[in-house]
Amino acid sequence: MARTITALELFQELADGRVTEILDVRNIDEFEAGPVEGPRPAPTRNVPVYRVFEELEEECARTLDDAIVICGQGNGSEMVAEEFELLGKTVRSLEGGTDAWNRLLVPREITGLPAPVRVWQFQRPAKACLSYLVGVPGERCIVVDPTRHPAPYLDLAAEHDMVVAHVVDTHVHADHVSGGPALSARLGVEYHLPPEDCGGVVPFPNRPLQDGDVLDLGSAQVRVMSMHLPGHTPGTIALLVSAAVLLVGDTVFVRGLGRPDLTGQAEDLARDLFRSVHDRLRPLDPRTVIAPAHWSSSEEIDDSGLVVTTLDDVFTATLLNETAMDRFVEEIVTSLPAAPEAYDTIRLVNSGRLAPPEDEVDILDVGRNQCAASTSLT
Repeated sequence: MARTITALELFQELADGRVTEILDVRNIDEFEAGPVEGPRPAPTRNVPVYRVFEELEEECARTLDDAIVICGQGNGSEMVAEEFELLGKTVRSLEGGTDAWNRLLVPREITGLPAPVRVWQFQRPAKACLSYLVGVPGERCIVVDPTRHPAPYLDLAAEHDMVVAHVVDTHVHADHVSGGPALSARLGVEYHLPPEDCGGVVPFPNRPLQDGDVLDLGSAQVRVMSMHLPGHTPGTIALLVSAAVLLVGDTVFVRGLGRPDLTGQAEDLARDLFRSVHDRLRPLDPRTVIAPAHWSSSEEIDDSGLVVTTLDDVFTATLLNETAMDRFVEEIVTSLPAAPEAYDTIRLVNSGRLAPPEDEVDILDVGRNQCAASTSLT
């Protein structure tokens, strides 16, 4: 039987720089739609499984020792690994394939915060998406921007004796299918989604958060305050935790700004984004930790394994220092690449206006995010 590796083990080995090579044996279109990428880049080859078996000895010779073989569900990669081992090559097959990789969530705690609040960042490497669990051990917690696979949030909450009291989506996401409505319904707790992102009406139970609303986590010292930051979408909110961490959604990233064109209002939302950045973010304490909903490259992951920055560092980006609104709008709008075709469909799903079959949702929920705009002036 071939040796195997789990999705979490692969993530950890990628983070440590210990992966010699990834041999992805999916079809070319599947590989291009969602290559396996982790905290650090690793040499990767895509050779469809049928070609591997057509030139088995040659492909075995080309493959590095201890390479990771990957397919969609783990069956094809296991067959390849078994054949390679018969030829004397030691490799490992990814258990569950890219299906398992796509579900993987890895929690990292953001430390150094005022007690008793704790914040965990959940990294989803398959999409470079970030979600959060914010809470007080022994009391209450909230889940922010959750994926469709809630077990890791619930397990961590149970580990620290916390009850999930709220589920929040900072905006209607376009790059991945949210698990927020289903999680809130499952737990019987309040769900919060900006109605402005849904044309004013949310067709499932929802209590919109208004600017300045507070979510109490159970201790008098701990408050999570909402802040309206339109720009990426009309209704985007951010959550300020204990005046120390800002869960900022897609407004700004470690290196980038949220693109304003995904709702068909690029210029208007670029102006909103300018105002959000300069009127709402700049006055905050420059030491505020910025915790975004995405990352774009492994260079944005710091030495502690987190995707965070400070507000002070955010404003080192050239475009964020542009004080003329018209110049800001022109530069950000003209720099935008075309959005993936699936984004309009994903927004309809996340706003409750479309309910495709589960297998179609699985397909929509694959592929890296493309939610960032440039921050450099030309």
